[in-house]
Amino acid sequence: MSVAAQVLDLAAGRDHSLVLRSGAQLVGWGGDGTGRFPAPLGVCSAPSSESGAVYVPTDVELRHITASAGMSLALDAQGVAYVWGANRAGLGGRLSHIVAQQPKPLAGLPALAQLRGSEFFTLARARDGGLYHWGLAPGSAQARNAGPLRVAGVPAITDCCAGVAHALLLDGAQRVWGWGANTAGQLGAGHLQDYSEPTRVPIPRKMVAVAAGASHSLAIDVRGQVWAWGSNQHGQLGERAPAYRTAPHQVALPEGATQVAAGQYVSYALGRSGRLYAWGWNARGQLGQGHTEVLHGVQVLAHLPALKKIVAGQGHVLVSDGWHVWAWGDNRAGQLGQAALYQATPRKLDDAVSINHEEART
Repeated sequence: MSVAAQVLDLAAGRDHSLVLRSGAQLVGWGGDGTGRFPAPLGVCSAPSSESGAVYVPTDVELRHITASAGMSLALDAQGVAYVWGANRAGLGGRLSHIVAQQPKPLAGLPALAQLRGSEFFTLARARDGGLYHWGLAPGSAQARNAGPLRVAGVPAITDCCAGVAHALLLDGAQRVWGWGANTAGQLGAGHLQDYSEPTRVPIPRKMVAVAAGASHSLAIDVRGQVWAWGSNQHGQLGERAPAYRTAPHQVALPEGATQVAAGQYVSYALGRSGRLYAWGWNARGQLGQGHTEVLHGVQVLAHLPALKKIVAGQGHVLVSDGWHVWAWGDNRAGQLGQAALYQATPRKLDDAVSINHEEART
């Protein structure tokens, strides 16, 4: 695989990583497995020792990818959705007893502009702004959509994101909507009451991007300022106290941000300069500072070039300057493409494919 191929998109699931390059070059690292016992029907377990790159075969010109708990999804240039992996687990491309070893079209959807997956549900934003959902309803263990259904009661959506049990939406008027679990105030509504349907988040400023962690939320306003709310158990709101916030507060950053990403208990912001900032949990080196010590407040990631893209999984993160990809954090499933249990310093991912393309298609 040529390193000169441009990075089109990145995806970080709970325990696997994906890189999509120009020329339909889709590569993944990591394992499957949901951590739920007994395992649901159809779930398989990948050898935990596999850390090499896995070629995901596809003849489709994919443009956008996303990853959840072992399930991977993608969009092609026409907005058609594709899915591969196991029922509730599975890195696409190399496992037995899986739903699909390579991207297969997902029926029942119009042309899409965005896909977002969590451990329990998936959101899809149509090109006309319509929002679709399948899996468990955010924050509910009972309500389930076996197939994509359009979500009623929201205006045209321009951005969406999925946490473990809550979702955030951004509409055309740059207003934020919250939906699902609110046990730590992650819906930003000023209280701890769950919402069974999308409800406006009372933020006085217009927002341009949102991100959802396990139980906290992030947003960027039109001035580039980052706002955070929800759980602050590990400082993921950018401050040492309080334990949680039910309303958005501004995170002190040295510059305006263009992107935000949220992991389980960690937050990231990409500055206008291309510099990356991180705060929160560091038990697996998620802050990229070369160690796993507790750190308070916003940290700067030095020794990286100007970045253009960042995505966060549950405990690991991927970044790209448009041509190269770096990864760090949790590596217990091999999602960083190496053998160590974690990586506390950003390390360039090796795109070398461990199996040839013809083998991948059989």
